[in-house]
Amino acid sequence: MRAVAGMQLAGEILSHMNALISSRGARKLGVQFGAYATFMSFFGLADLPSANQDFKGVVDYASSMVLEMFTTKDIGDASPSEQDLQIRFLFHNGSASNASQPTVYPLFGAGKDALMWTDFQAKMQDFAIGSTQQWCQKCGNETGSCAAFAAKTEAVAQGSKGMSPAIGGVIGAFVTLAVVLGTLAGVMLVGGFTLVSKKRAKAEEVGVETKA
Repeated sequence: MRAVAGMQLAGEILSHMNALISSRGARKLGVQFGAYATFMSFFGLADLPSANQDFKGVVDYASSMVLEMFTTKDIGDASPSEQDLQIRFLFHNGSASNASQPTVYPLFGAGKDALMWTDFQAKMQDFAIGSTQQWCQKCGNETGSCAAFAAKTEAVAQGSKGMSPAIGGVIGAFVTLAVVLGTLAGVMLVGGFTLVSKKRAKAEEVGVETKA
């Protein structure tokens, strides 16, 4: 889950590209701005460090990565089929310019500059988060907005699996407290200590001083 930012980005990439295909290119360009952590988590998920060790480092400001969808088929004015589409990944560390343009790198350790769209889609779907339900399943949350997607209610979980983690935690806390109190009582008994209230201790102290 430390790479959740990259998982979320992968889901958004797939969503945009599927919309591009279904709209026959009406939505050609998608742009996002994000933090370096999103870059790094996506790099790891896409196995880019195997292509270049620089992908293990933190990116510079104004860095950019591009996922380009294209076809090499001569289709004229028609829309290409999904089987004819390819994806390639480009990256530039820091500000890009005409003199320093993004470089192509192979994704998923494939060793190829471009992947067929169907292969790319299958690889991305292995870790992409594209819905609230997928998010909840990844993190294991069953409360709040995730309650609607919980496979079982807490009552069913208790009936089939015994005690719930929440109840177990409460009981564990009380058991620990009882052990601590029992240990403290044993120490006081062996050492000859007694437990009295502050008021009683103060009264006895005043009484002793008066008698003296």
